Amino acid sequence: MDVLPLWLLLPMMMILILMAPQPTQALATRSKLNPRVVQTRYGKIQGLVLSFENTRHLKPIDVYLGVPYATPPTGGNRFSPTRALSPWDGNKLAEKLGPVCPQKLPDISDEKEALDRMPRGRLEYLKRILPHLRNQSEDCLYLNIYAPAMGMSEGGRKHPVLVFIHGESYEWGSGNTYDGSVLASYTDQIVITLNYRLGVLGFLNANVSPHTKARVANYGLMDQIAALHWVQQNIEYFGGDPSNVTLMGQGTGAACVNFLAISPTVMPGLFKRAILLSGSALSSWAVVEEPVSYALKLAEAVNCSVPKDLLKDQELLVDCLRDSSLEALLRADVRPPTFLSAFGPSVDGVVIKPDFQKDLLSYLGPEFQGFGILPKKAEHGEAITSNNKYDLLFGVTTSEALWRFAERDVEKGFEGERRDRIIRTYVRNAYMYHLTEIFYTIVNEYTDWERTVQHPMNTRDACVQALSDAQFVAPLVQTGDLFTLRHTKRPNGMHVPLSVHDADKEPLPKTYFYVFDYQMKDGDYPQMLM
Repeated sequence: MDVLPLWLLLPMMMILILMAPQPTQALATRSKLNPRVVQTRYGKIQGLVLSFENTRHLKPIDVYLGVPYATPPTGGNRFSPTRALSPWDGNKLAEKLGPVCPQKLPDISDEKEALDRMPRGRLEYLKRILPHLRNQSEDCLYLNIYAPAMGMSEGGRKHPVLVFIHGESYEWGSGNTYDGSVLASYTDQIVITLNYRLGVLGFLNANVSPHTKARVANYGLMDQIAALHWVQQNIEYFGGDPSNVTLMGQGTGAACVNFLAISPTVMPGLFKRAILLSGSALSSWAVVEEPVSYALKLAEAVNCSVPKDLLKDQELLVDCLRDSSLEALLRADVRPPTFLSAFGPSVDGVVIKPDFQKDLLSYLGPEFQGFGILPKKAEHGEAITSNNKYDLLFGVTTSEALWRFAERDVEKGFEGERRDRIIRTYVRNAYMYHLTEIFYTIVNEYTDWERTVQHPMNTRDACVQALSDAQFVAPLVQTGDLFTLRHTKRPNGMHVPLSVHDADKEPLPKTYFYVFDYQMKDGDYPQMLM
């Protein structure tokens, strides 16, 4: 019987930890200053030893909070590529979380109004995490390390490393809200969470022609790449194995992981495996299609003049925004159409190439033509060699889009008229052509025609499923297909999956898929599976 690799269990463990309701009494822990000082490439770090009380399954771990991994992107470094960290003298005490990156938080001050936009489960979740996102600063490029206590590994074995990219939104969030202590202790691996620049500070793109004039605009993705470089340079000092790094992201964080997996900026070896939780680079919200339009709206909101020749003088606009106050940038009301993103990853010609979708296809082979269409050489019986460098695990929950619905929708359901408005809005904003045909196809596909009368709850369930499939499930499954369609065509016409390269080469990367449908009786969403 094959043993399931540990890294395949990580998403389930992470989801269970994230879904757990706030207990009446948190898991008891004790922390003390770690007498051990870690010498990194940049200086000495001293963290904490965290022990779990009243449990025999969780071993003590070493915790290092607020560890800098790059030069602060402040002042002239705003809207600039991530810069390497400068060494420091003396011991740096890593005992408290660093500030989160500047962000505009969801407004839940009026609970009644908030429930018109989200389910109660979503509201309760936001109530728990938003207090941890108040301490904001542009000096925010920090990571947190949760590692098995040094000396506890058997035979000097190096620990595998899990780097988690937080999601929720390209506009807000932080790695600080994810406590990796239990996961690190239970799985005997190193867990790293991190902050990266968000919103306008992380994804401003004023380049009108990235196809011909490349300029870095995906600063948030550059931050993530810098963090991965830091891990490669330093994780051995914490007992980690730099050759065994898994990069995991959730939601928008998963889309970021997907972009990094195909980016020409990412050097080989920065990570070995990728885990995509409920997000993909192919999702409609994953990439901003017209980023310059949002940059111009922002410039107008903060009174920055737009150069007549933006192609030639875009730096003048960026310089003005760089000199604007942080408060003015965050106060600017720049909203995207429903279901889309305003400031998120976009084509800049550097981190994300104009043909990034073609790069996804190239994982199948250099001449891949599309689904079900073989490369020319495969038509003559030759093997396809995939460019895929990573093992991949991807998965979804059963009601991905439920959080987008109002509390009354979740509680009582709704009629077909409201369903039609929701789906029309999605189709109008996500597609450019054949909108009417797409709308009617979706309605037809997600209507139970065996029912003579459509109950409001059934209509709700079908609408949730339609949006979940469109925004999360279908793009992820397509991404998985692009990672796994490796085959050859034999003379008899039979298509045979390839599990290995030629005999003298390493096995091909593996791909796994899961659906998470566990329902907690005390969870935030008792009405239906999440």
